[in-house]
Amino acid sequence: MPEFKNTFSLLHDDAITDRYKDSGLINHLRLISGVVFPENCDDVANTLHYCIKNNMHCYPISSGRNWGYGGASPVLNDALIVDFKKMNNIRHFDDVNGVVDIEPGVTQGQLAHYLKDASWMVDCTGAGPDTSIVGNVLERGFGHGSNGNRSQHFTIKEAVLADGQVISLDDHKDYVGRAGLSAGLQEIFTQNNLAIITCIRFELSKRQEESARCLIRLTNANNLPLYIDKMAELKAEGTIDTLPHLGNSFRMFGVSQQFDFTQWDNKKGVTEQQIKNSLAQNNIAPWSSAFIVSGSKLVTKARIKRIKQQLKGIAIVNSISLKSLIKINDFIEKIYPLLKNIKIYNRLKKTINQLTQAMIMFEGNPDGLALKGCYWRHASKQPSANEDPVIAGCGFYWIAPALPMKGEVVNNCIELTKSLYEQYGFEFAVTLTSVTSHMCQAIVSLYFNKEDEKETLRAKELIGLLRDTYQKEGWICYRRSIDEMPFGESEIECDAIAIRKKIKASLDPNNIIAPGRYE
Repeated sequence: MPEFKNTFSLLHDDAITDRYKDSGLINHLRLISGVVFPENCDDVANTLHYCIKNNMHCYPISSGRNWGYGGASPVLNDALIVDFKKMNNIRHFDDVNGVVDIEPGVTQGQLAHYLKDASWMVDCTGAGPDTSIVGNVLERGFGHGSNGNRSQHFTIKEAVLADGQVISLDDHKDYVGRAGLSAGLQEIFTQNNLAIITCIRFELSKRQEESARCLIRLTNANNLPLYIDKMAELKAEGTIDTLPHLGNSFRMFGVSQQFDFTQWDNKKGVTEQQIKNSLAQNNIAPWSSAFIVSGSKLVTKARIKRIKQQLKGIAIVNSISLKSLIKINDFIEKIYPLLKNIKIYNRLKKTINQLTQAMIMFEGNPDGLALKGCYWRHASKQPSANEDPVIAGCGFYWIAPALPMKGEVVNNCIELTKSLYEQYGFEFAVTLTSVTSHMCQAIVSLYFNKEDEKETLRAKELIGLLRDTYQKEGWICYRRSIDEMPFGESEIECDAIAIRKKIKASLDPNNIIAPGRYE
């Protein structure tokens, strides 16, 4: 096999390549032809020329933490992995307009640290500090704040086409957003395999004068449709400009607890009575939400007042400033030596500590608290620090149907999904995010024990059934797993797939870049 031109070498060491083989998904292991770690655009172009010369294909990854959807694993066998962990430069920071030019290897934690003394911050996702920002943007991921719908807040500063040509879709001296002939081209490169993106301009969020946390609890699950309808109104009128995440009881429960294999039947799942007992003991509501409300003091106060008015009789709404929450958390920690043997105190301490962690994340400090749910049916305890759940051997899938912000439709999806979970003996965990006044994004979580062969087979059947059901109902998933790719003839978005293939054939006629991905 010919070598690269002096810039770097292709690695075949199994100790290195094994990480890229396991997607974390069921029965999706891929053979890897090697790994390269480019440090600049020349390295990327060199890699593509090498692939063309040797009739190979490559698979670029940013940090390889596309958890629940395939991790670092490629769609097809024999891919050359292009790992961008060495291209982790923050090339430029415009502290006036709040924009950074970043490479694919830049993580949420790295950028948060870089901005710790700035008046701007990164709008974080819940995936933790070690995940790539560029990777998440290109997967159309979303955060929590006003810039949370990330795919709307970037431009492509630098990319490499399949023939090695370096291009830019943002030639403005200073960032102005999407303007000019390239304005409509930016998002073509999201969820696609047309080029390798090596730098984006990414919009940051302004640190606000006043920042309050709005805490919502739906004590009655039957109020979900009304809640969705009211949230649609609040989003449409501009009272809420962030992305509120609403989690059901199992989604919240799984952050702090794990499946009790000594008390619960893993074949049938947790019974209704066991659910009620556990929720009562941990003071968990059927549905819970926490989101940020910010602006000037007057604006923040008015927004909270309006939210309470709209949700009166539907949910319990409380608000608290981050400063107050931190003071409460510090006080509870301070009295630990006196009350450490009291159960109710320990539950309160754990709850307040986790709530504080989550709320600090809204200030541009990424935290992997939400990832603890991946350990729900795992034999080992949840880690205290951020850890790769795929490497840890957790069994989990995330399925993401996009729904209209209509209470009745959202509730129908929830009830239908819940019934399928009960049929297969799994606990139903879901998060509903009000992305816009029109779009409610569901993230359905399926946790299973990978060490149990029969349970794994049940999980695989359920995943297939959920995917088919959402297709039949017209609930198109906003993000897809690599074990669904390349897509089959049953896809309802057949016109979109046909257009994608034509663009792909024009820009990458040799099918070098990530063949099969999102096509």
